[in-house]
Amino acid sequence: MLVSYVDESYSDDFYFIAAAIASRETWEGVAKSFVEIRGTTARLHGTARDIELHGHEMMGGKGEWAPLRGRHREAAGVYLAALKICRAAGVKYVFRGVDLARLRNRYAKPAAPHGIVFGHLLERIDDYAKRLDEDDKVIVIADEIATQVVHQKEFASYTLTGTPGYRSNLLSRIATPIHFTSSKTSAGLQAADLAAYFHHRRCTREETHPAARATMARLHQEVRPATVHEWVWLP
Repeated sequence: MLVSYVDESYSDDFYFIAAAIASRETWEGVAKSFVEIRGTTARLHGTARDIELHGHEMMGGKGEWAPLRGRHREAAGVYLAALKICRAAGVKYVFRGVDLARLRNRYAKPAAPHGIVFGHLLERIDDYAKRLDEDDKVIVIADEIATQVVHQKEFASYTLTGTPGYRSNLLSRIATPIHFTSSKTSAGLQAADLAAYFHHRRCTREETHPAARATMARLHQEVRPATVHEWVWLP
């Protein structure tokens, strides 16, 4: 059975959601490997042994990742190690996004970006499951958010009347309901977060420092071969 973990990354100008997809057994192996990464990082850098692998905080040396503030090479090394584990395990990625500035300029009362992008993402997860031709449906697990009840209702409506837009889809290969859990204890959600933050940064930021460009190139080498779909909607 496939499990798709989804997480978001956004700024004032862009909104992205990433899906990290693998079998339940694969995620169990990834979780064990992430424990090893945390243990090594704690031993070398003094971070907490239960620290969350969070892309924005890790690369910025913020929150629990403050011990690595200014130590960009070390932070990038942890990030790369996690992505390597996911790629080696066979985790696949789907990325969808929207240009918020163009969305606001085109529509007087635009729909909420999460609803737009989440619908697009679910369509592509459904497509991927159909290509694999597996009997079981895909379980979708998202990070806990304040508006999760709204999104649960939106998903229920999609399965009855189809997703909005020209690619309307009843999402027949996605299990009902969508599940929500805390990323703190979920290796799958942490993997999705790492992918989402990397993709957001790659798509929207021009790296001016040679070391930063090199780091992004190394990260991309782990994500690109595992990506089955990516698109940014420019309204």
